[in-house]
Amino acid sequence: MNSEKFDGAMHTDKRVGFIGLGLMGGGMAMNILKKHGQLNVCDPDEAAVARLVALGATRMASAKELGAACDIVLLSLPDPAISLAITLGPDGLAEHLAPESVVIGMSTDGIDAVRQLHAALQARGIGFIDCPVGKGPPAAAAGDLRLFASGDQATCTSLNWLLSMMGSTIDYCGPVGSGQAIKLANNLLSCGYGALISEAYAMVKQAGADLNIFCDALPQTAANSWPLQNVFIPKAFQGDFTPYFRLSAAHKDYKLAIAMADALGTPSRTAKTVLEYYALATQAGHGARDFGALALVNNPELLRE
Repeated sequence: MNSEKFDGAMHTDKRVGFIGLGLMGGGMAMNILKKHGQLNVCDPDEAAVARLVALGATRMASAKELGAACDIVLLSLPDPAISLAITLGPDGLAEHLAPESVVIGMSTDGIDAVRQLHAALQARGIGFIDCPVGKGPPAAAAGDLRLFASGDQATCTSLNWLLSMMGSTIDYCGPVGSGQAIKLANNLLSCGYGALISEAYAMVKQAGADLNIFCDALPQTAANSWPLQNVFIPKAFQGDFTPYFRLSAAHKDYKLAIAMADALGTPSRTAKTVLEYYALATQAGHGARDFGALALVNNPELLRE
């Protein structure tokens, strides 16, 4: 599986549903609606639903109603407990999807949750693939995500026509949970950089050195990283914490990554130190802000609201 585009013309009869229309899900759903021409949607945020309904999507009142009306359901939800409840809970998707339908988990839910979803749905004759995403909201809106698909390879391949509506690159990662492993490894690194960036900035500031040189020089050295160049220097260090990737989501992903490492018996010493920063920032009330708000743990003066 790669960046090749797949013709969806032969799949126009497939009834597709999308649950979870947040920062990422809203953009993904929009692309499916535009390219497939049909989409059933469900979300507690009425404004998010209304935006898609205005463009031709069909509003569904519940997961129960959506499941009964769909052949394929995509989930983009903020927490594994929510994914499990919507799919396997009372009157959830599993009770109302027909055999041979498919659920695509686009959320970052961790390896245990997606394995539970796969096993429970498989027992009912319903397919499941784990497909978390790389990149952020602008890429979701542009249909330019990188998708980390895992599960039965034939099932993943059969859904390329739909996945390619949301992403420019589709990777087949292995059995169910492999997509979660790669996504969480990505976030372990990208979100972990934030703790060191925050400490480095505080050190330079306390020394009385020129912070403008810090912001100009470091992106031109081996210290550069995507978060430094795109989150901390242009936004967080300027007091802008408009959410691109919410700190609460980063905190959740970090806990999932550590839980996976512990279950696999791989080291997570550094990650557990970073997790303390996310816990402190969350306790300080910054969860709804961008994950660049991690800088506020060591540099509270950056918050100018």
